[in-house]
Amino acid sequence: MGCASSGSYRVAGQLKAYEILVPGRDSVSARVADAFGRRGFRVRATMHGGSRPTLAYVAFWFSEPGEGGERARYYARLADTRTGGILSAATVSLDSLGLTLRSRVDSLVSLLTAPLPVTP
Repeated sequence: MGCASSGSYRVAGQLKAYEILVPGRDSVSARVADAFGRRGFRVRATMHGGSRPTLAYVAFWFSEPGEGGERARYYARLADTRTGGILSAATVSLDSLGLTLRSRVDSLVSLLTAPLPVTP
């Protein structure tokens, strides 16, 4: 389940000009970096001055506290490291993305990188 239009917002075609920064060293971050790499992005784990435009992958869990609250949702963003602007975002409930970690991460990265449909 995503927010608004299939859970993904972006300027179509603009993401290919960027490298992706995935700074985490955990198993999910490693899978996310691999998924971006399979889609043709150059992925880095650290920042470098003077490099190509870079998008930082930022993700976090959030759920409302208390009884009967909604399931935890996973929020992922791709933010321009120079301007701070968010170029892509997805909000999902992980149980909606597949059974394995790889399929879940592939679905999430697909949401973040898929071009938007043309609207009239």
